[in-house]
Amino acid sequence: MSYKPGSESCNTQCHIAKELAPVFKSLGDYNRLCIVYLLATDETGTIGVGDLAEKLGISQPAVSQHLKILKHEGIVSSERIGFYVRYSFNRDRMAEITEQFHQMQMMVLSRCDKQMVRKLHLEEPVNILFICFSYTGVTRTLISGFHEICGGDFIEVETKKKYRTFTAYTTGCYRSRKEEPDPVTPATIDVSRYSLIVISVPVWAWKPAPASYSIISGLIGCEGKKAVICATCCNDPGDCIPILRKKLQDRGIRVMDEEIFSGRDVLDPTKKNEFVGRILRAYGA
Repeated sequence: MSYKPGSESCNTQCHIAKELAPVFKSLGDYNRLCIVYLLATDETGTIGVGDLAEKLGISQPAVSQHLKILKHEGIVSSERIGFYVRYSFNRDRMAEITEQFHQMQMMVLSRCDKQMVRKLHLEEPVNILFICFSYTGVTRTLISGFHEICGGDFIEVETKKKYRTFTAYTTGCYRSRKEEPDPVTPATIDVSRYSLIVISVPVWAWKPAPASYSIISGLIGCEGKKAVICATCCNDPGDCIPILRKKLQDRGIRVMDEEIFSGRDVLDPTKKNEFVGRILRAYGA
């Protein structure tokens, strides 16, 4: 079933596209793009129609028409001083357009991820178990996004004794450095029916968070299983991934892939999209 532009369905589901379409149309001209560039890089604040006409090699009426279109979309601003009108680039409006485009990019990439599942001819539902421990919520958000795209099951493990900010940075980091496990719930996880396990935990003091050790030791039916591991961190991941890899291998699990997501990476749709592909390839291997 197809929808005409402006139909009720499109207006409801594609409001961002509706808002961006006239913006892209206004920017879809070489001379207008040049005007935007010239105004954005201008440091004098005195550019007028005559200046732009001279730089572009076109007539002043043509420049005026281009400026009118750009002003209509809020990309260009003008200020009249006597008989002279000077033009400037509206950075706030461009930031707004950039944010709208980013939202559309995220929507498109999420659809691309699901197309990737179909393209790999994986059975649905996929037989993947996603397991995570998350203190701040960053790790949970990351891996739940992977789960939403790939399908399968999702389990979030929690420590029986909740950390506060102070104890996380003191007791928690101390236990992490000593590689001491935290009691968690659920204490055991049966993975015998899954083809792939994806485990995601945060880095604490350059090592896996203490709950990580309990997750791995509590896996039931894991020998011979495949796993993908990823860790979230603010800066330096230290020995987190090698430790997780060794602990899993000691349980007879084959680690197929691994990745670190820094604070900036968790917001990077390209890196997340690429990692989804790696999860699915590990699943199909």
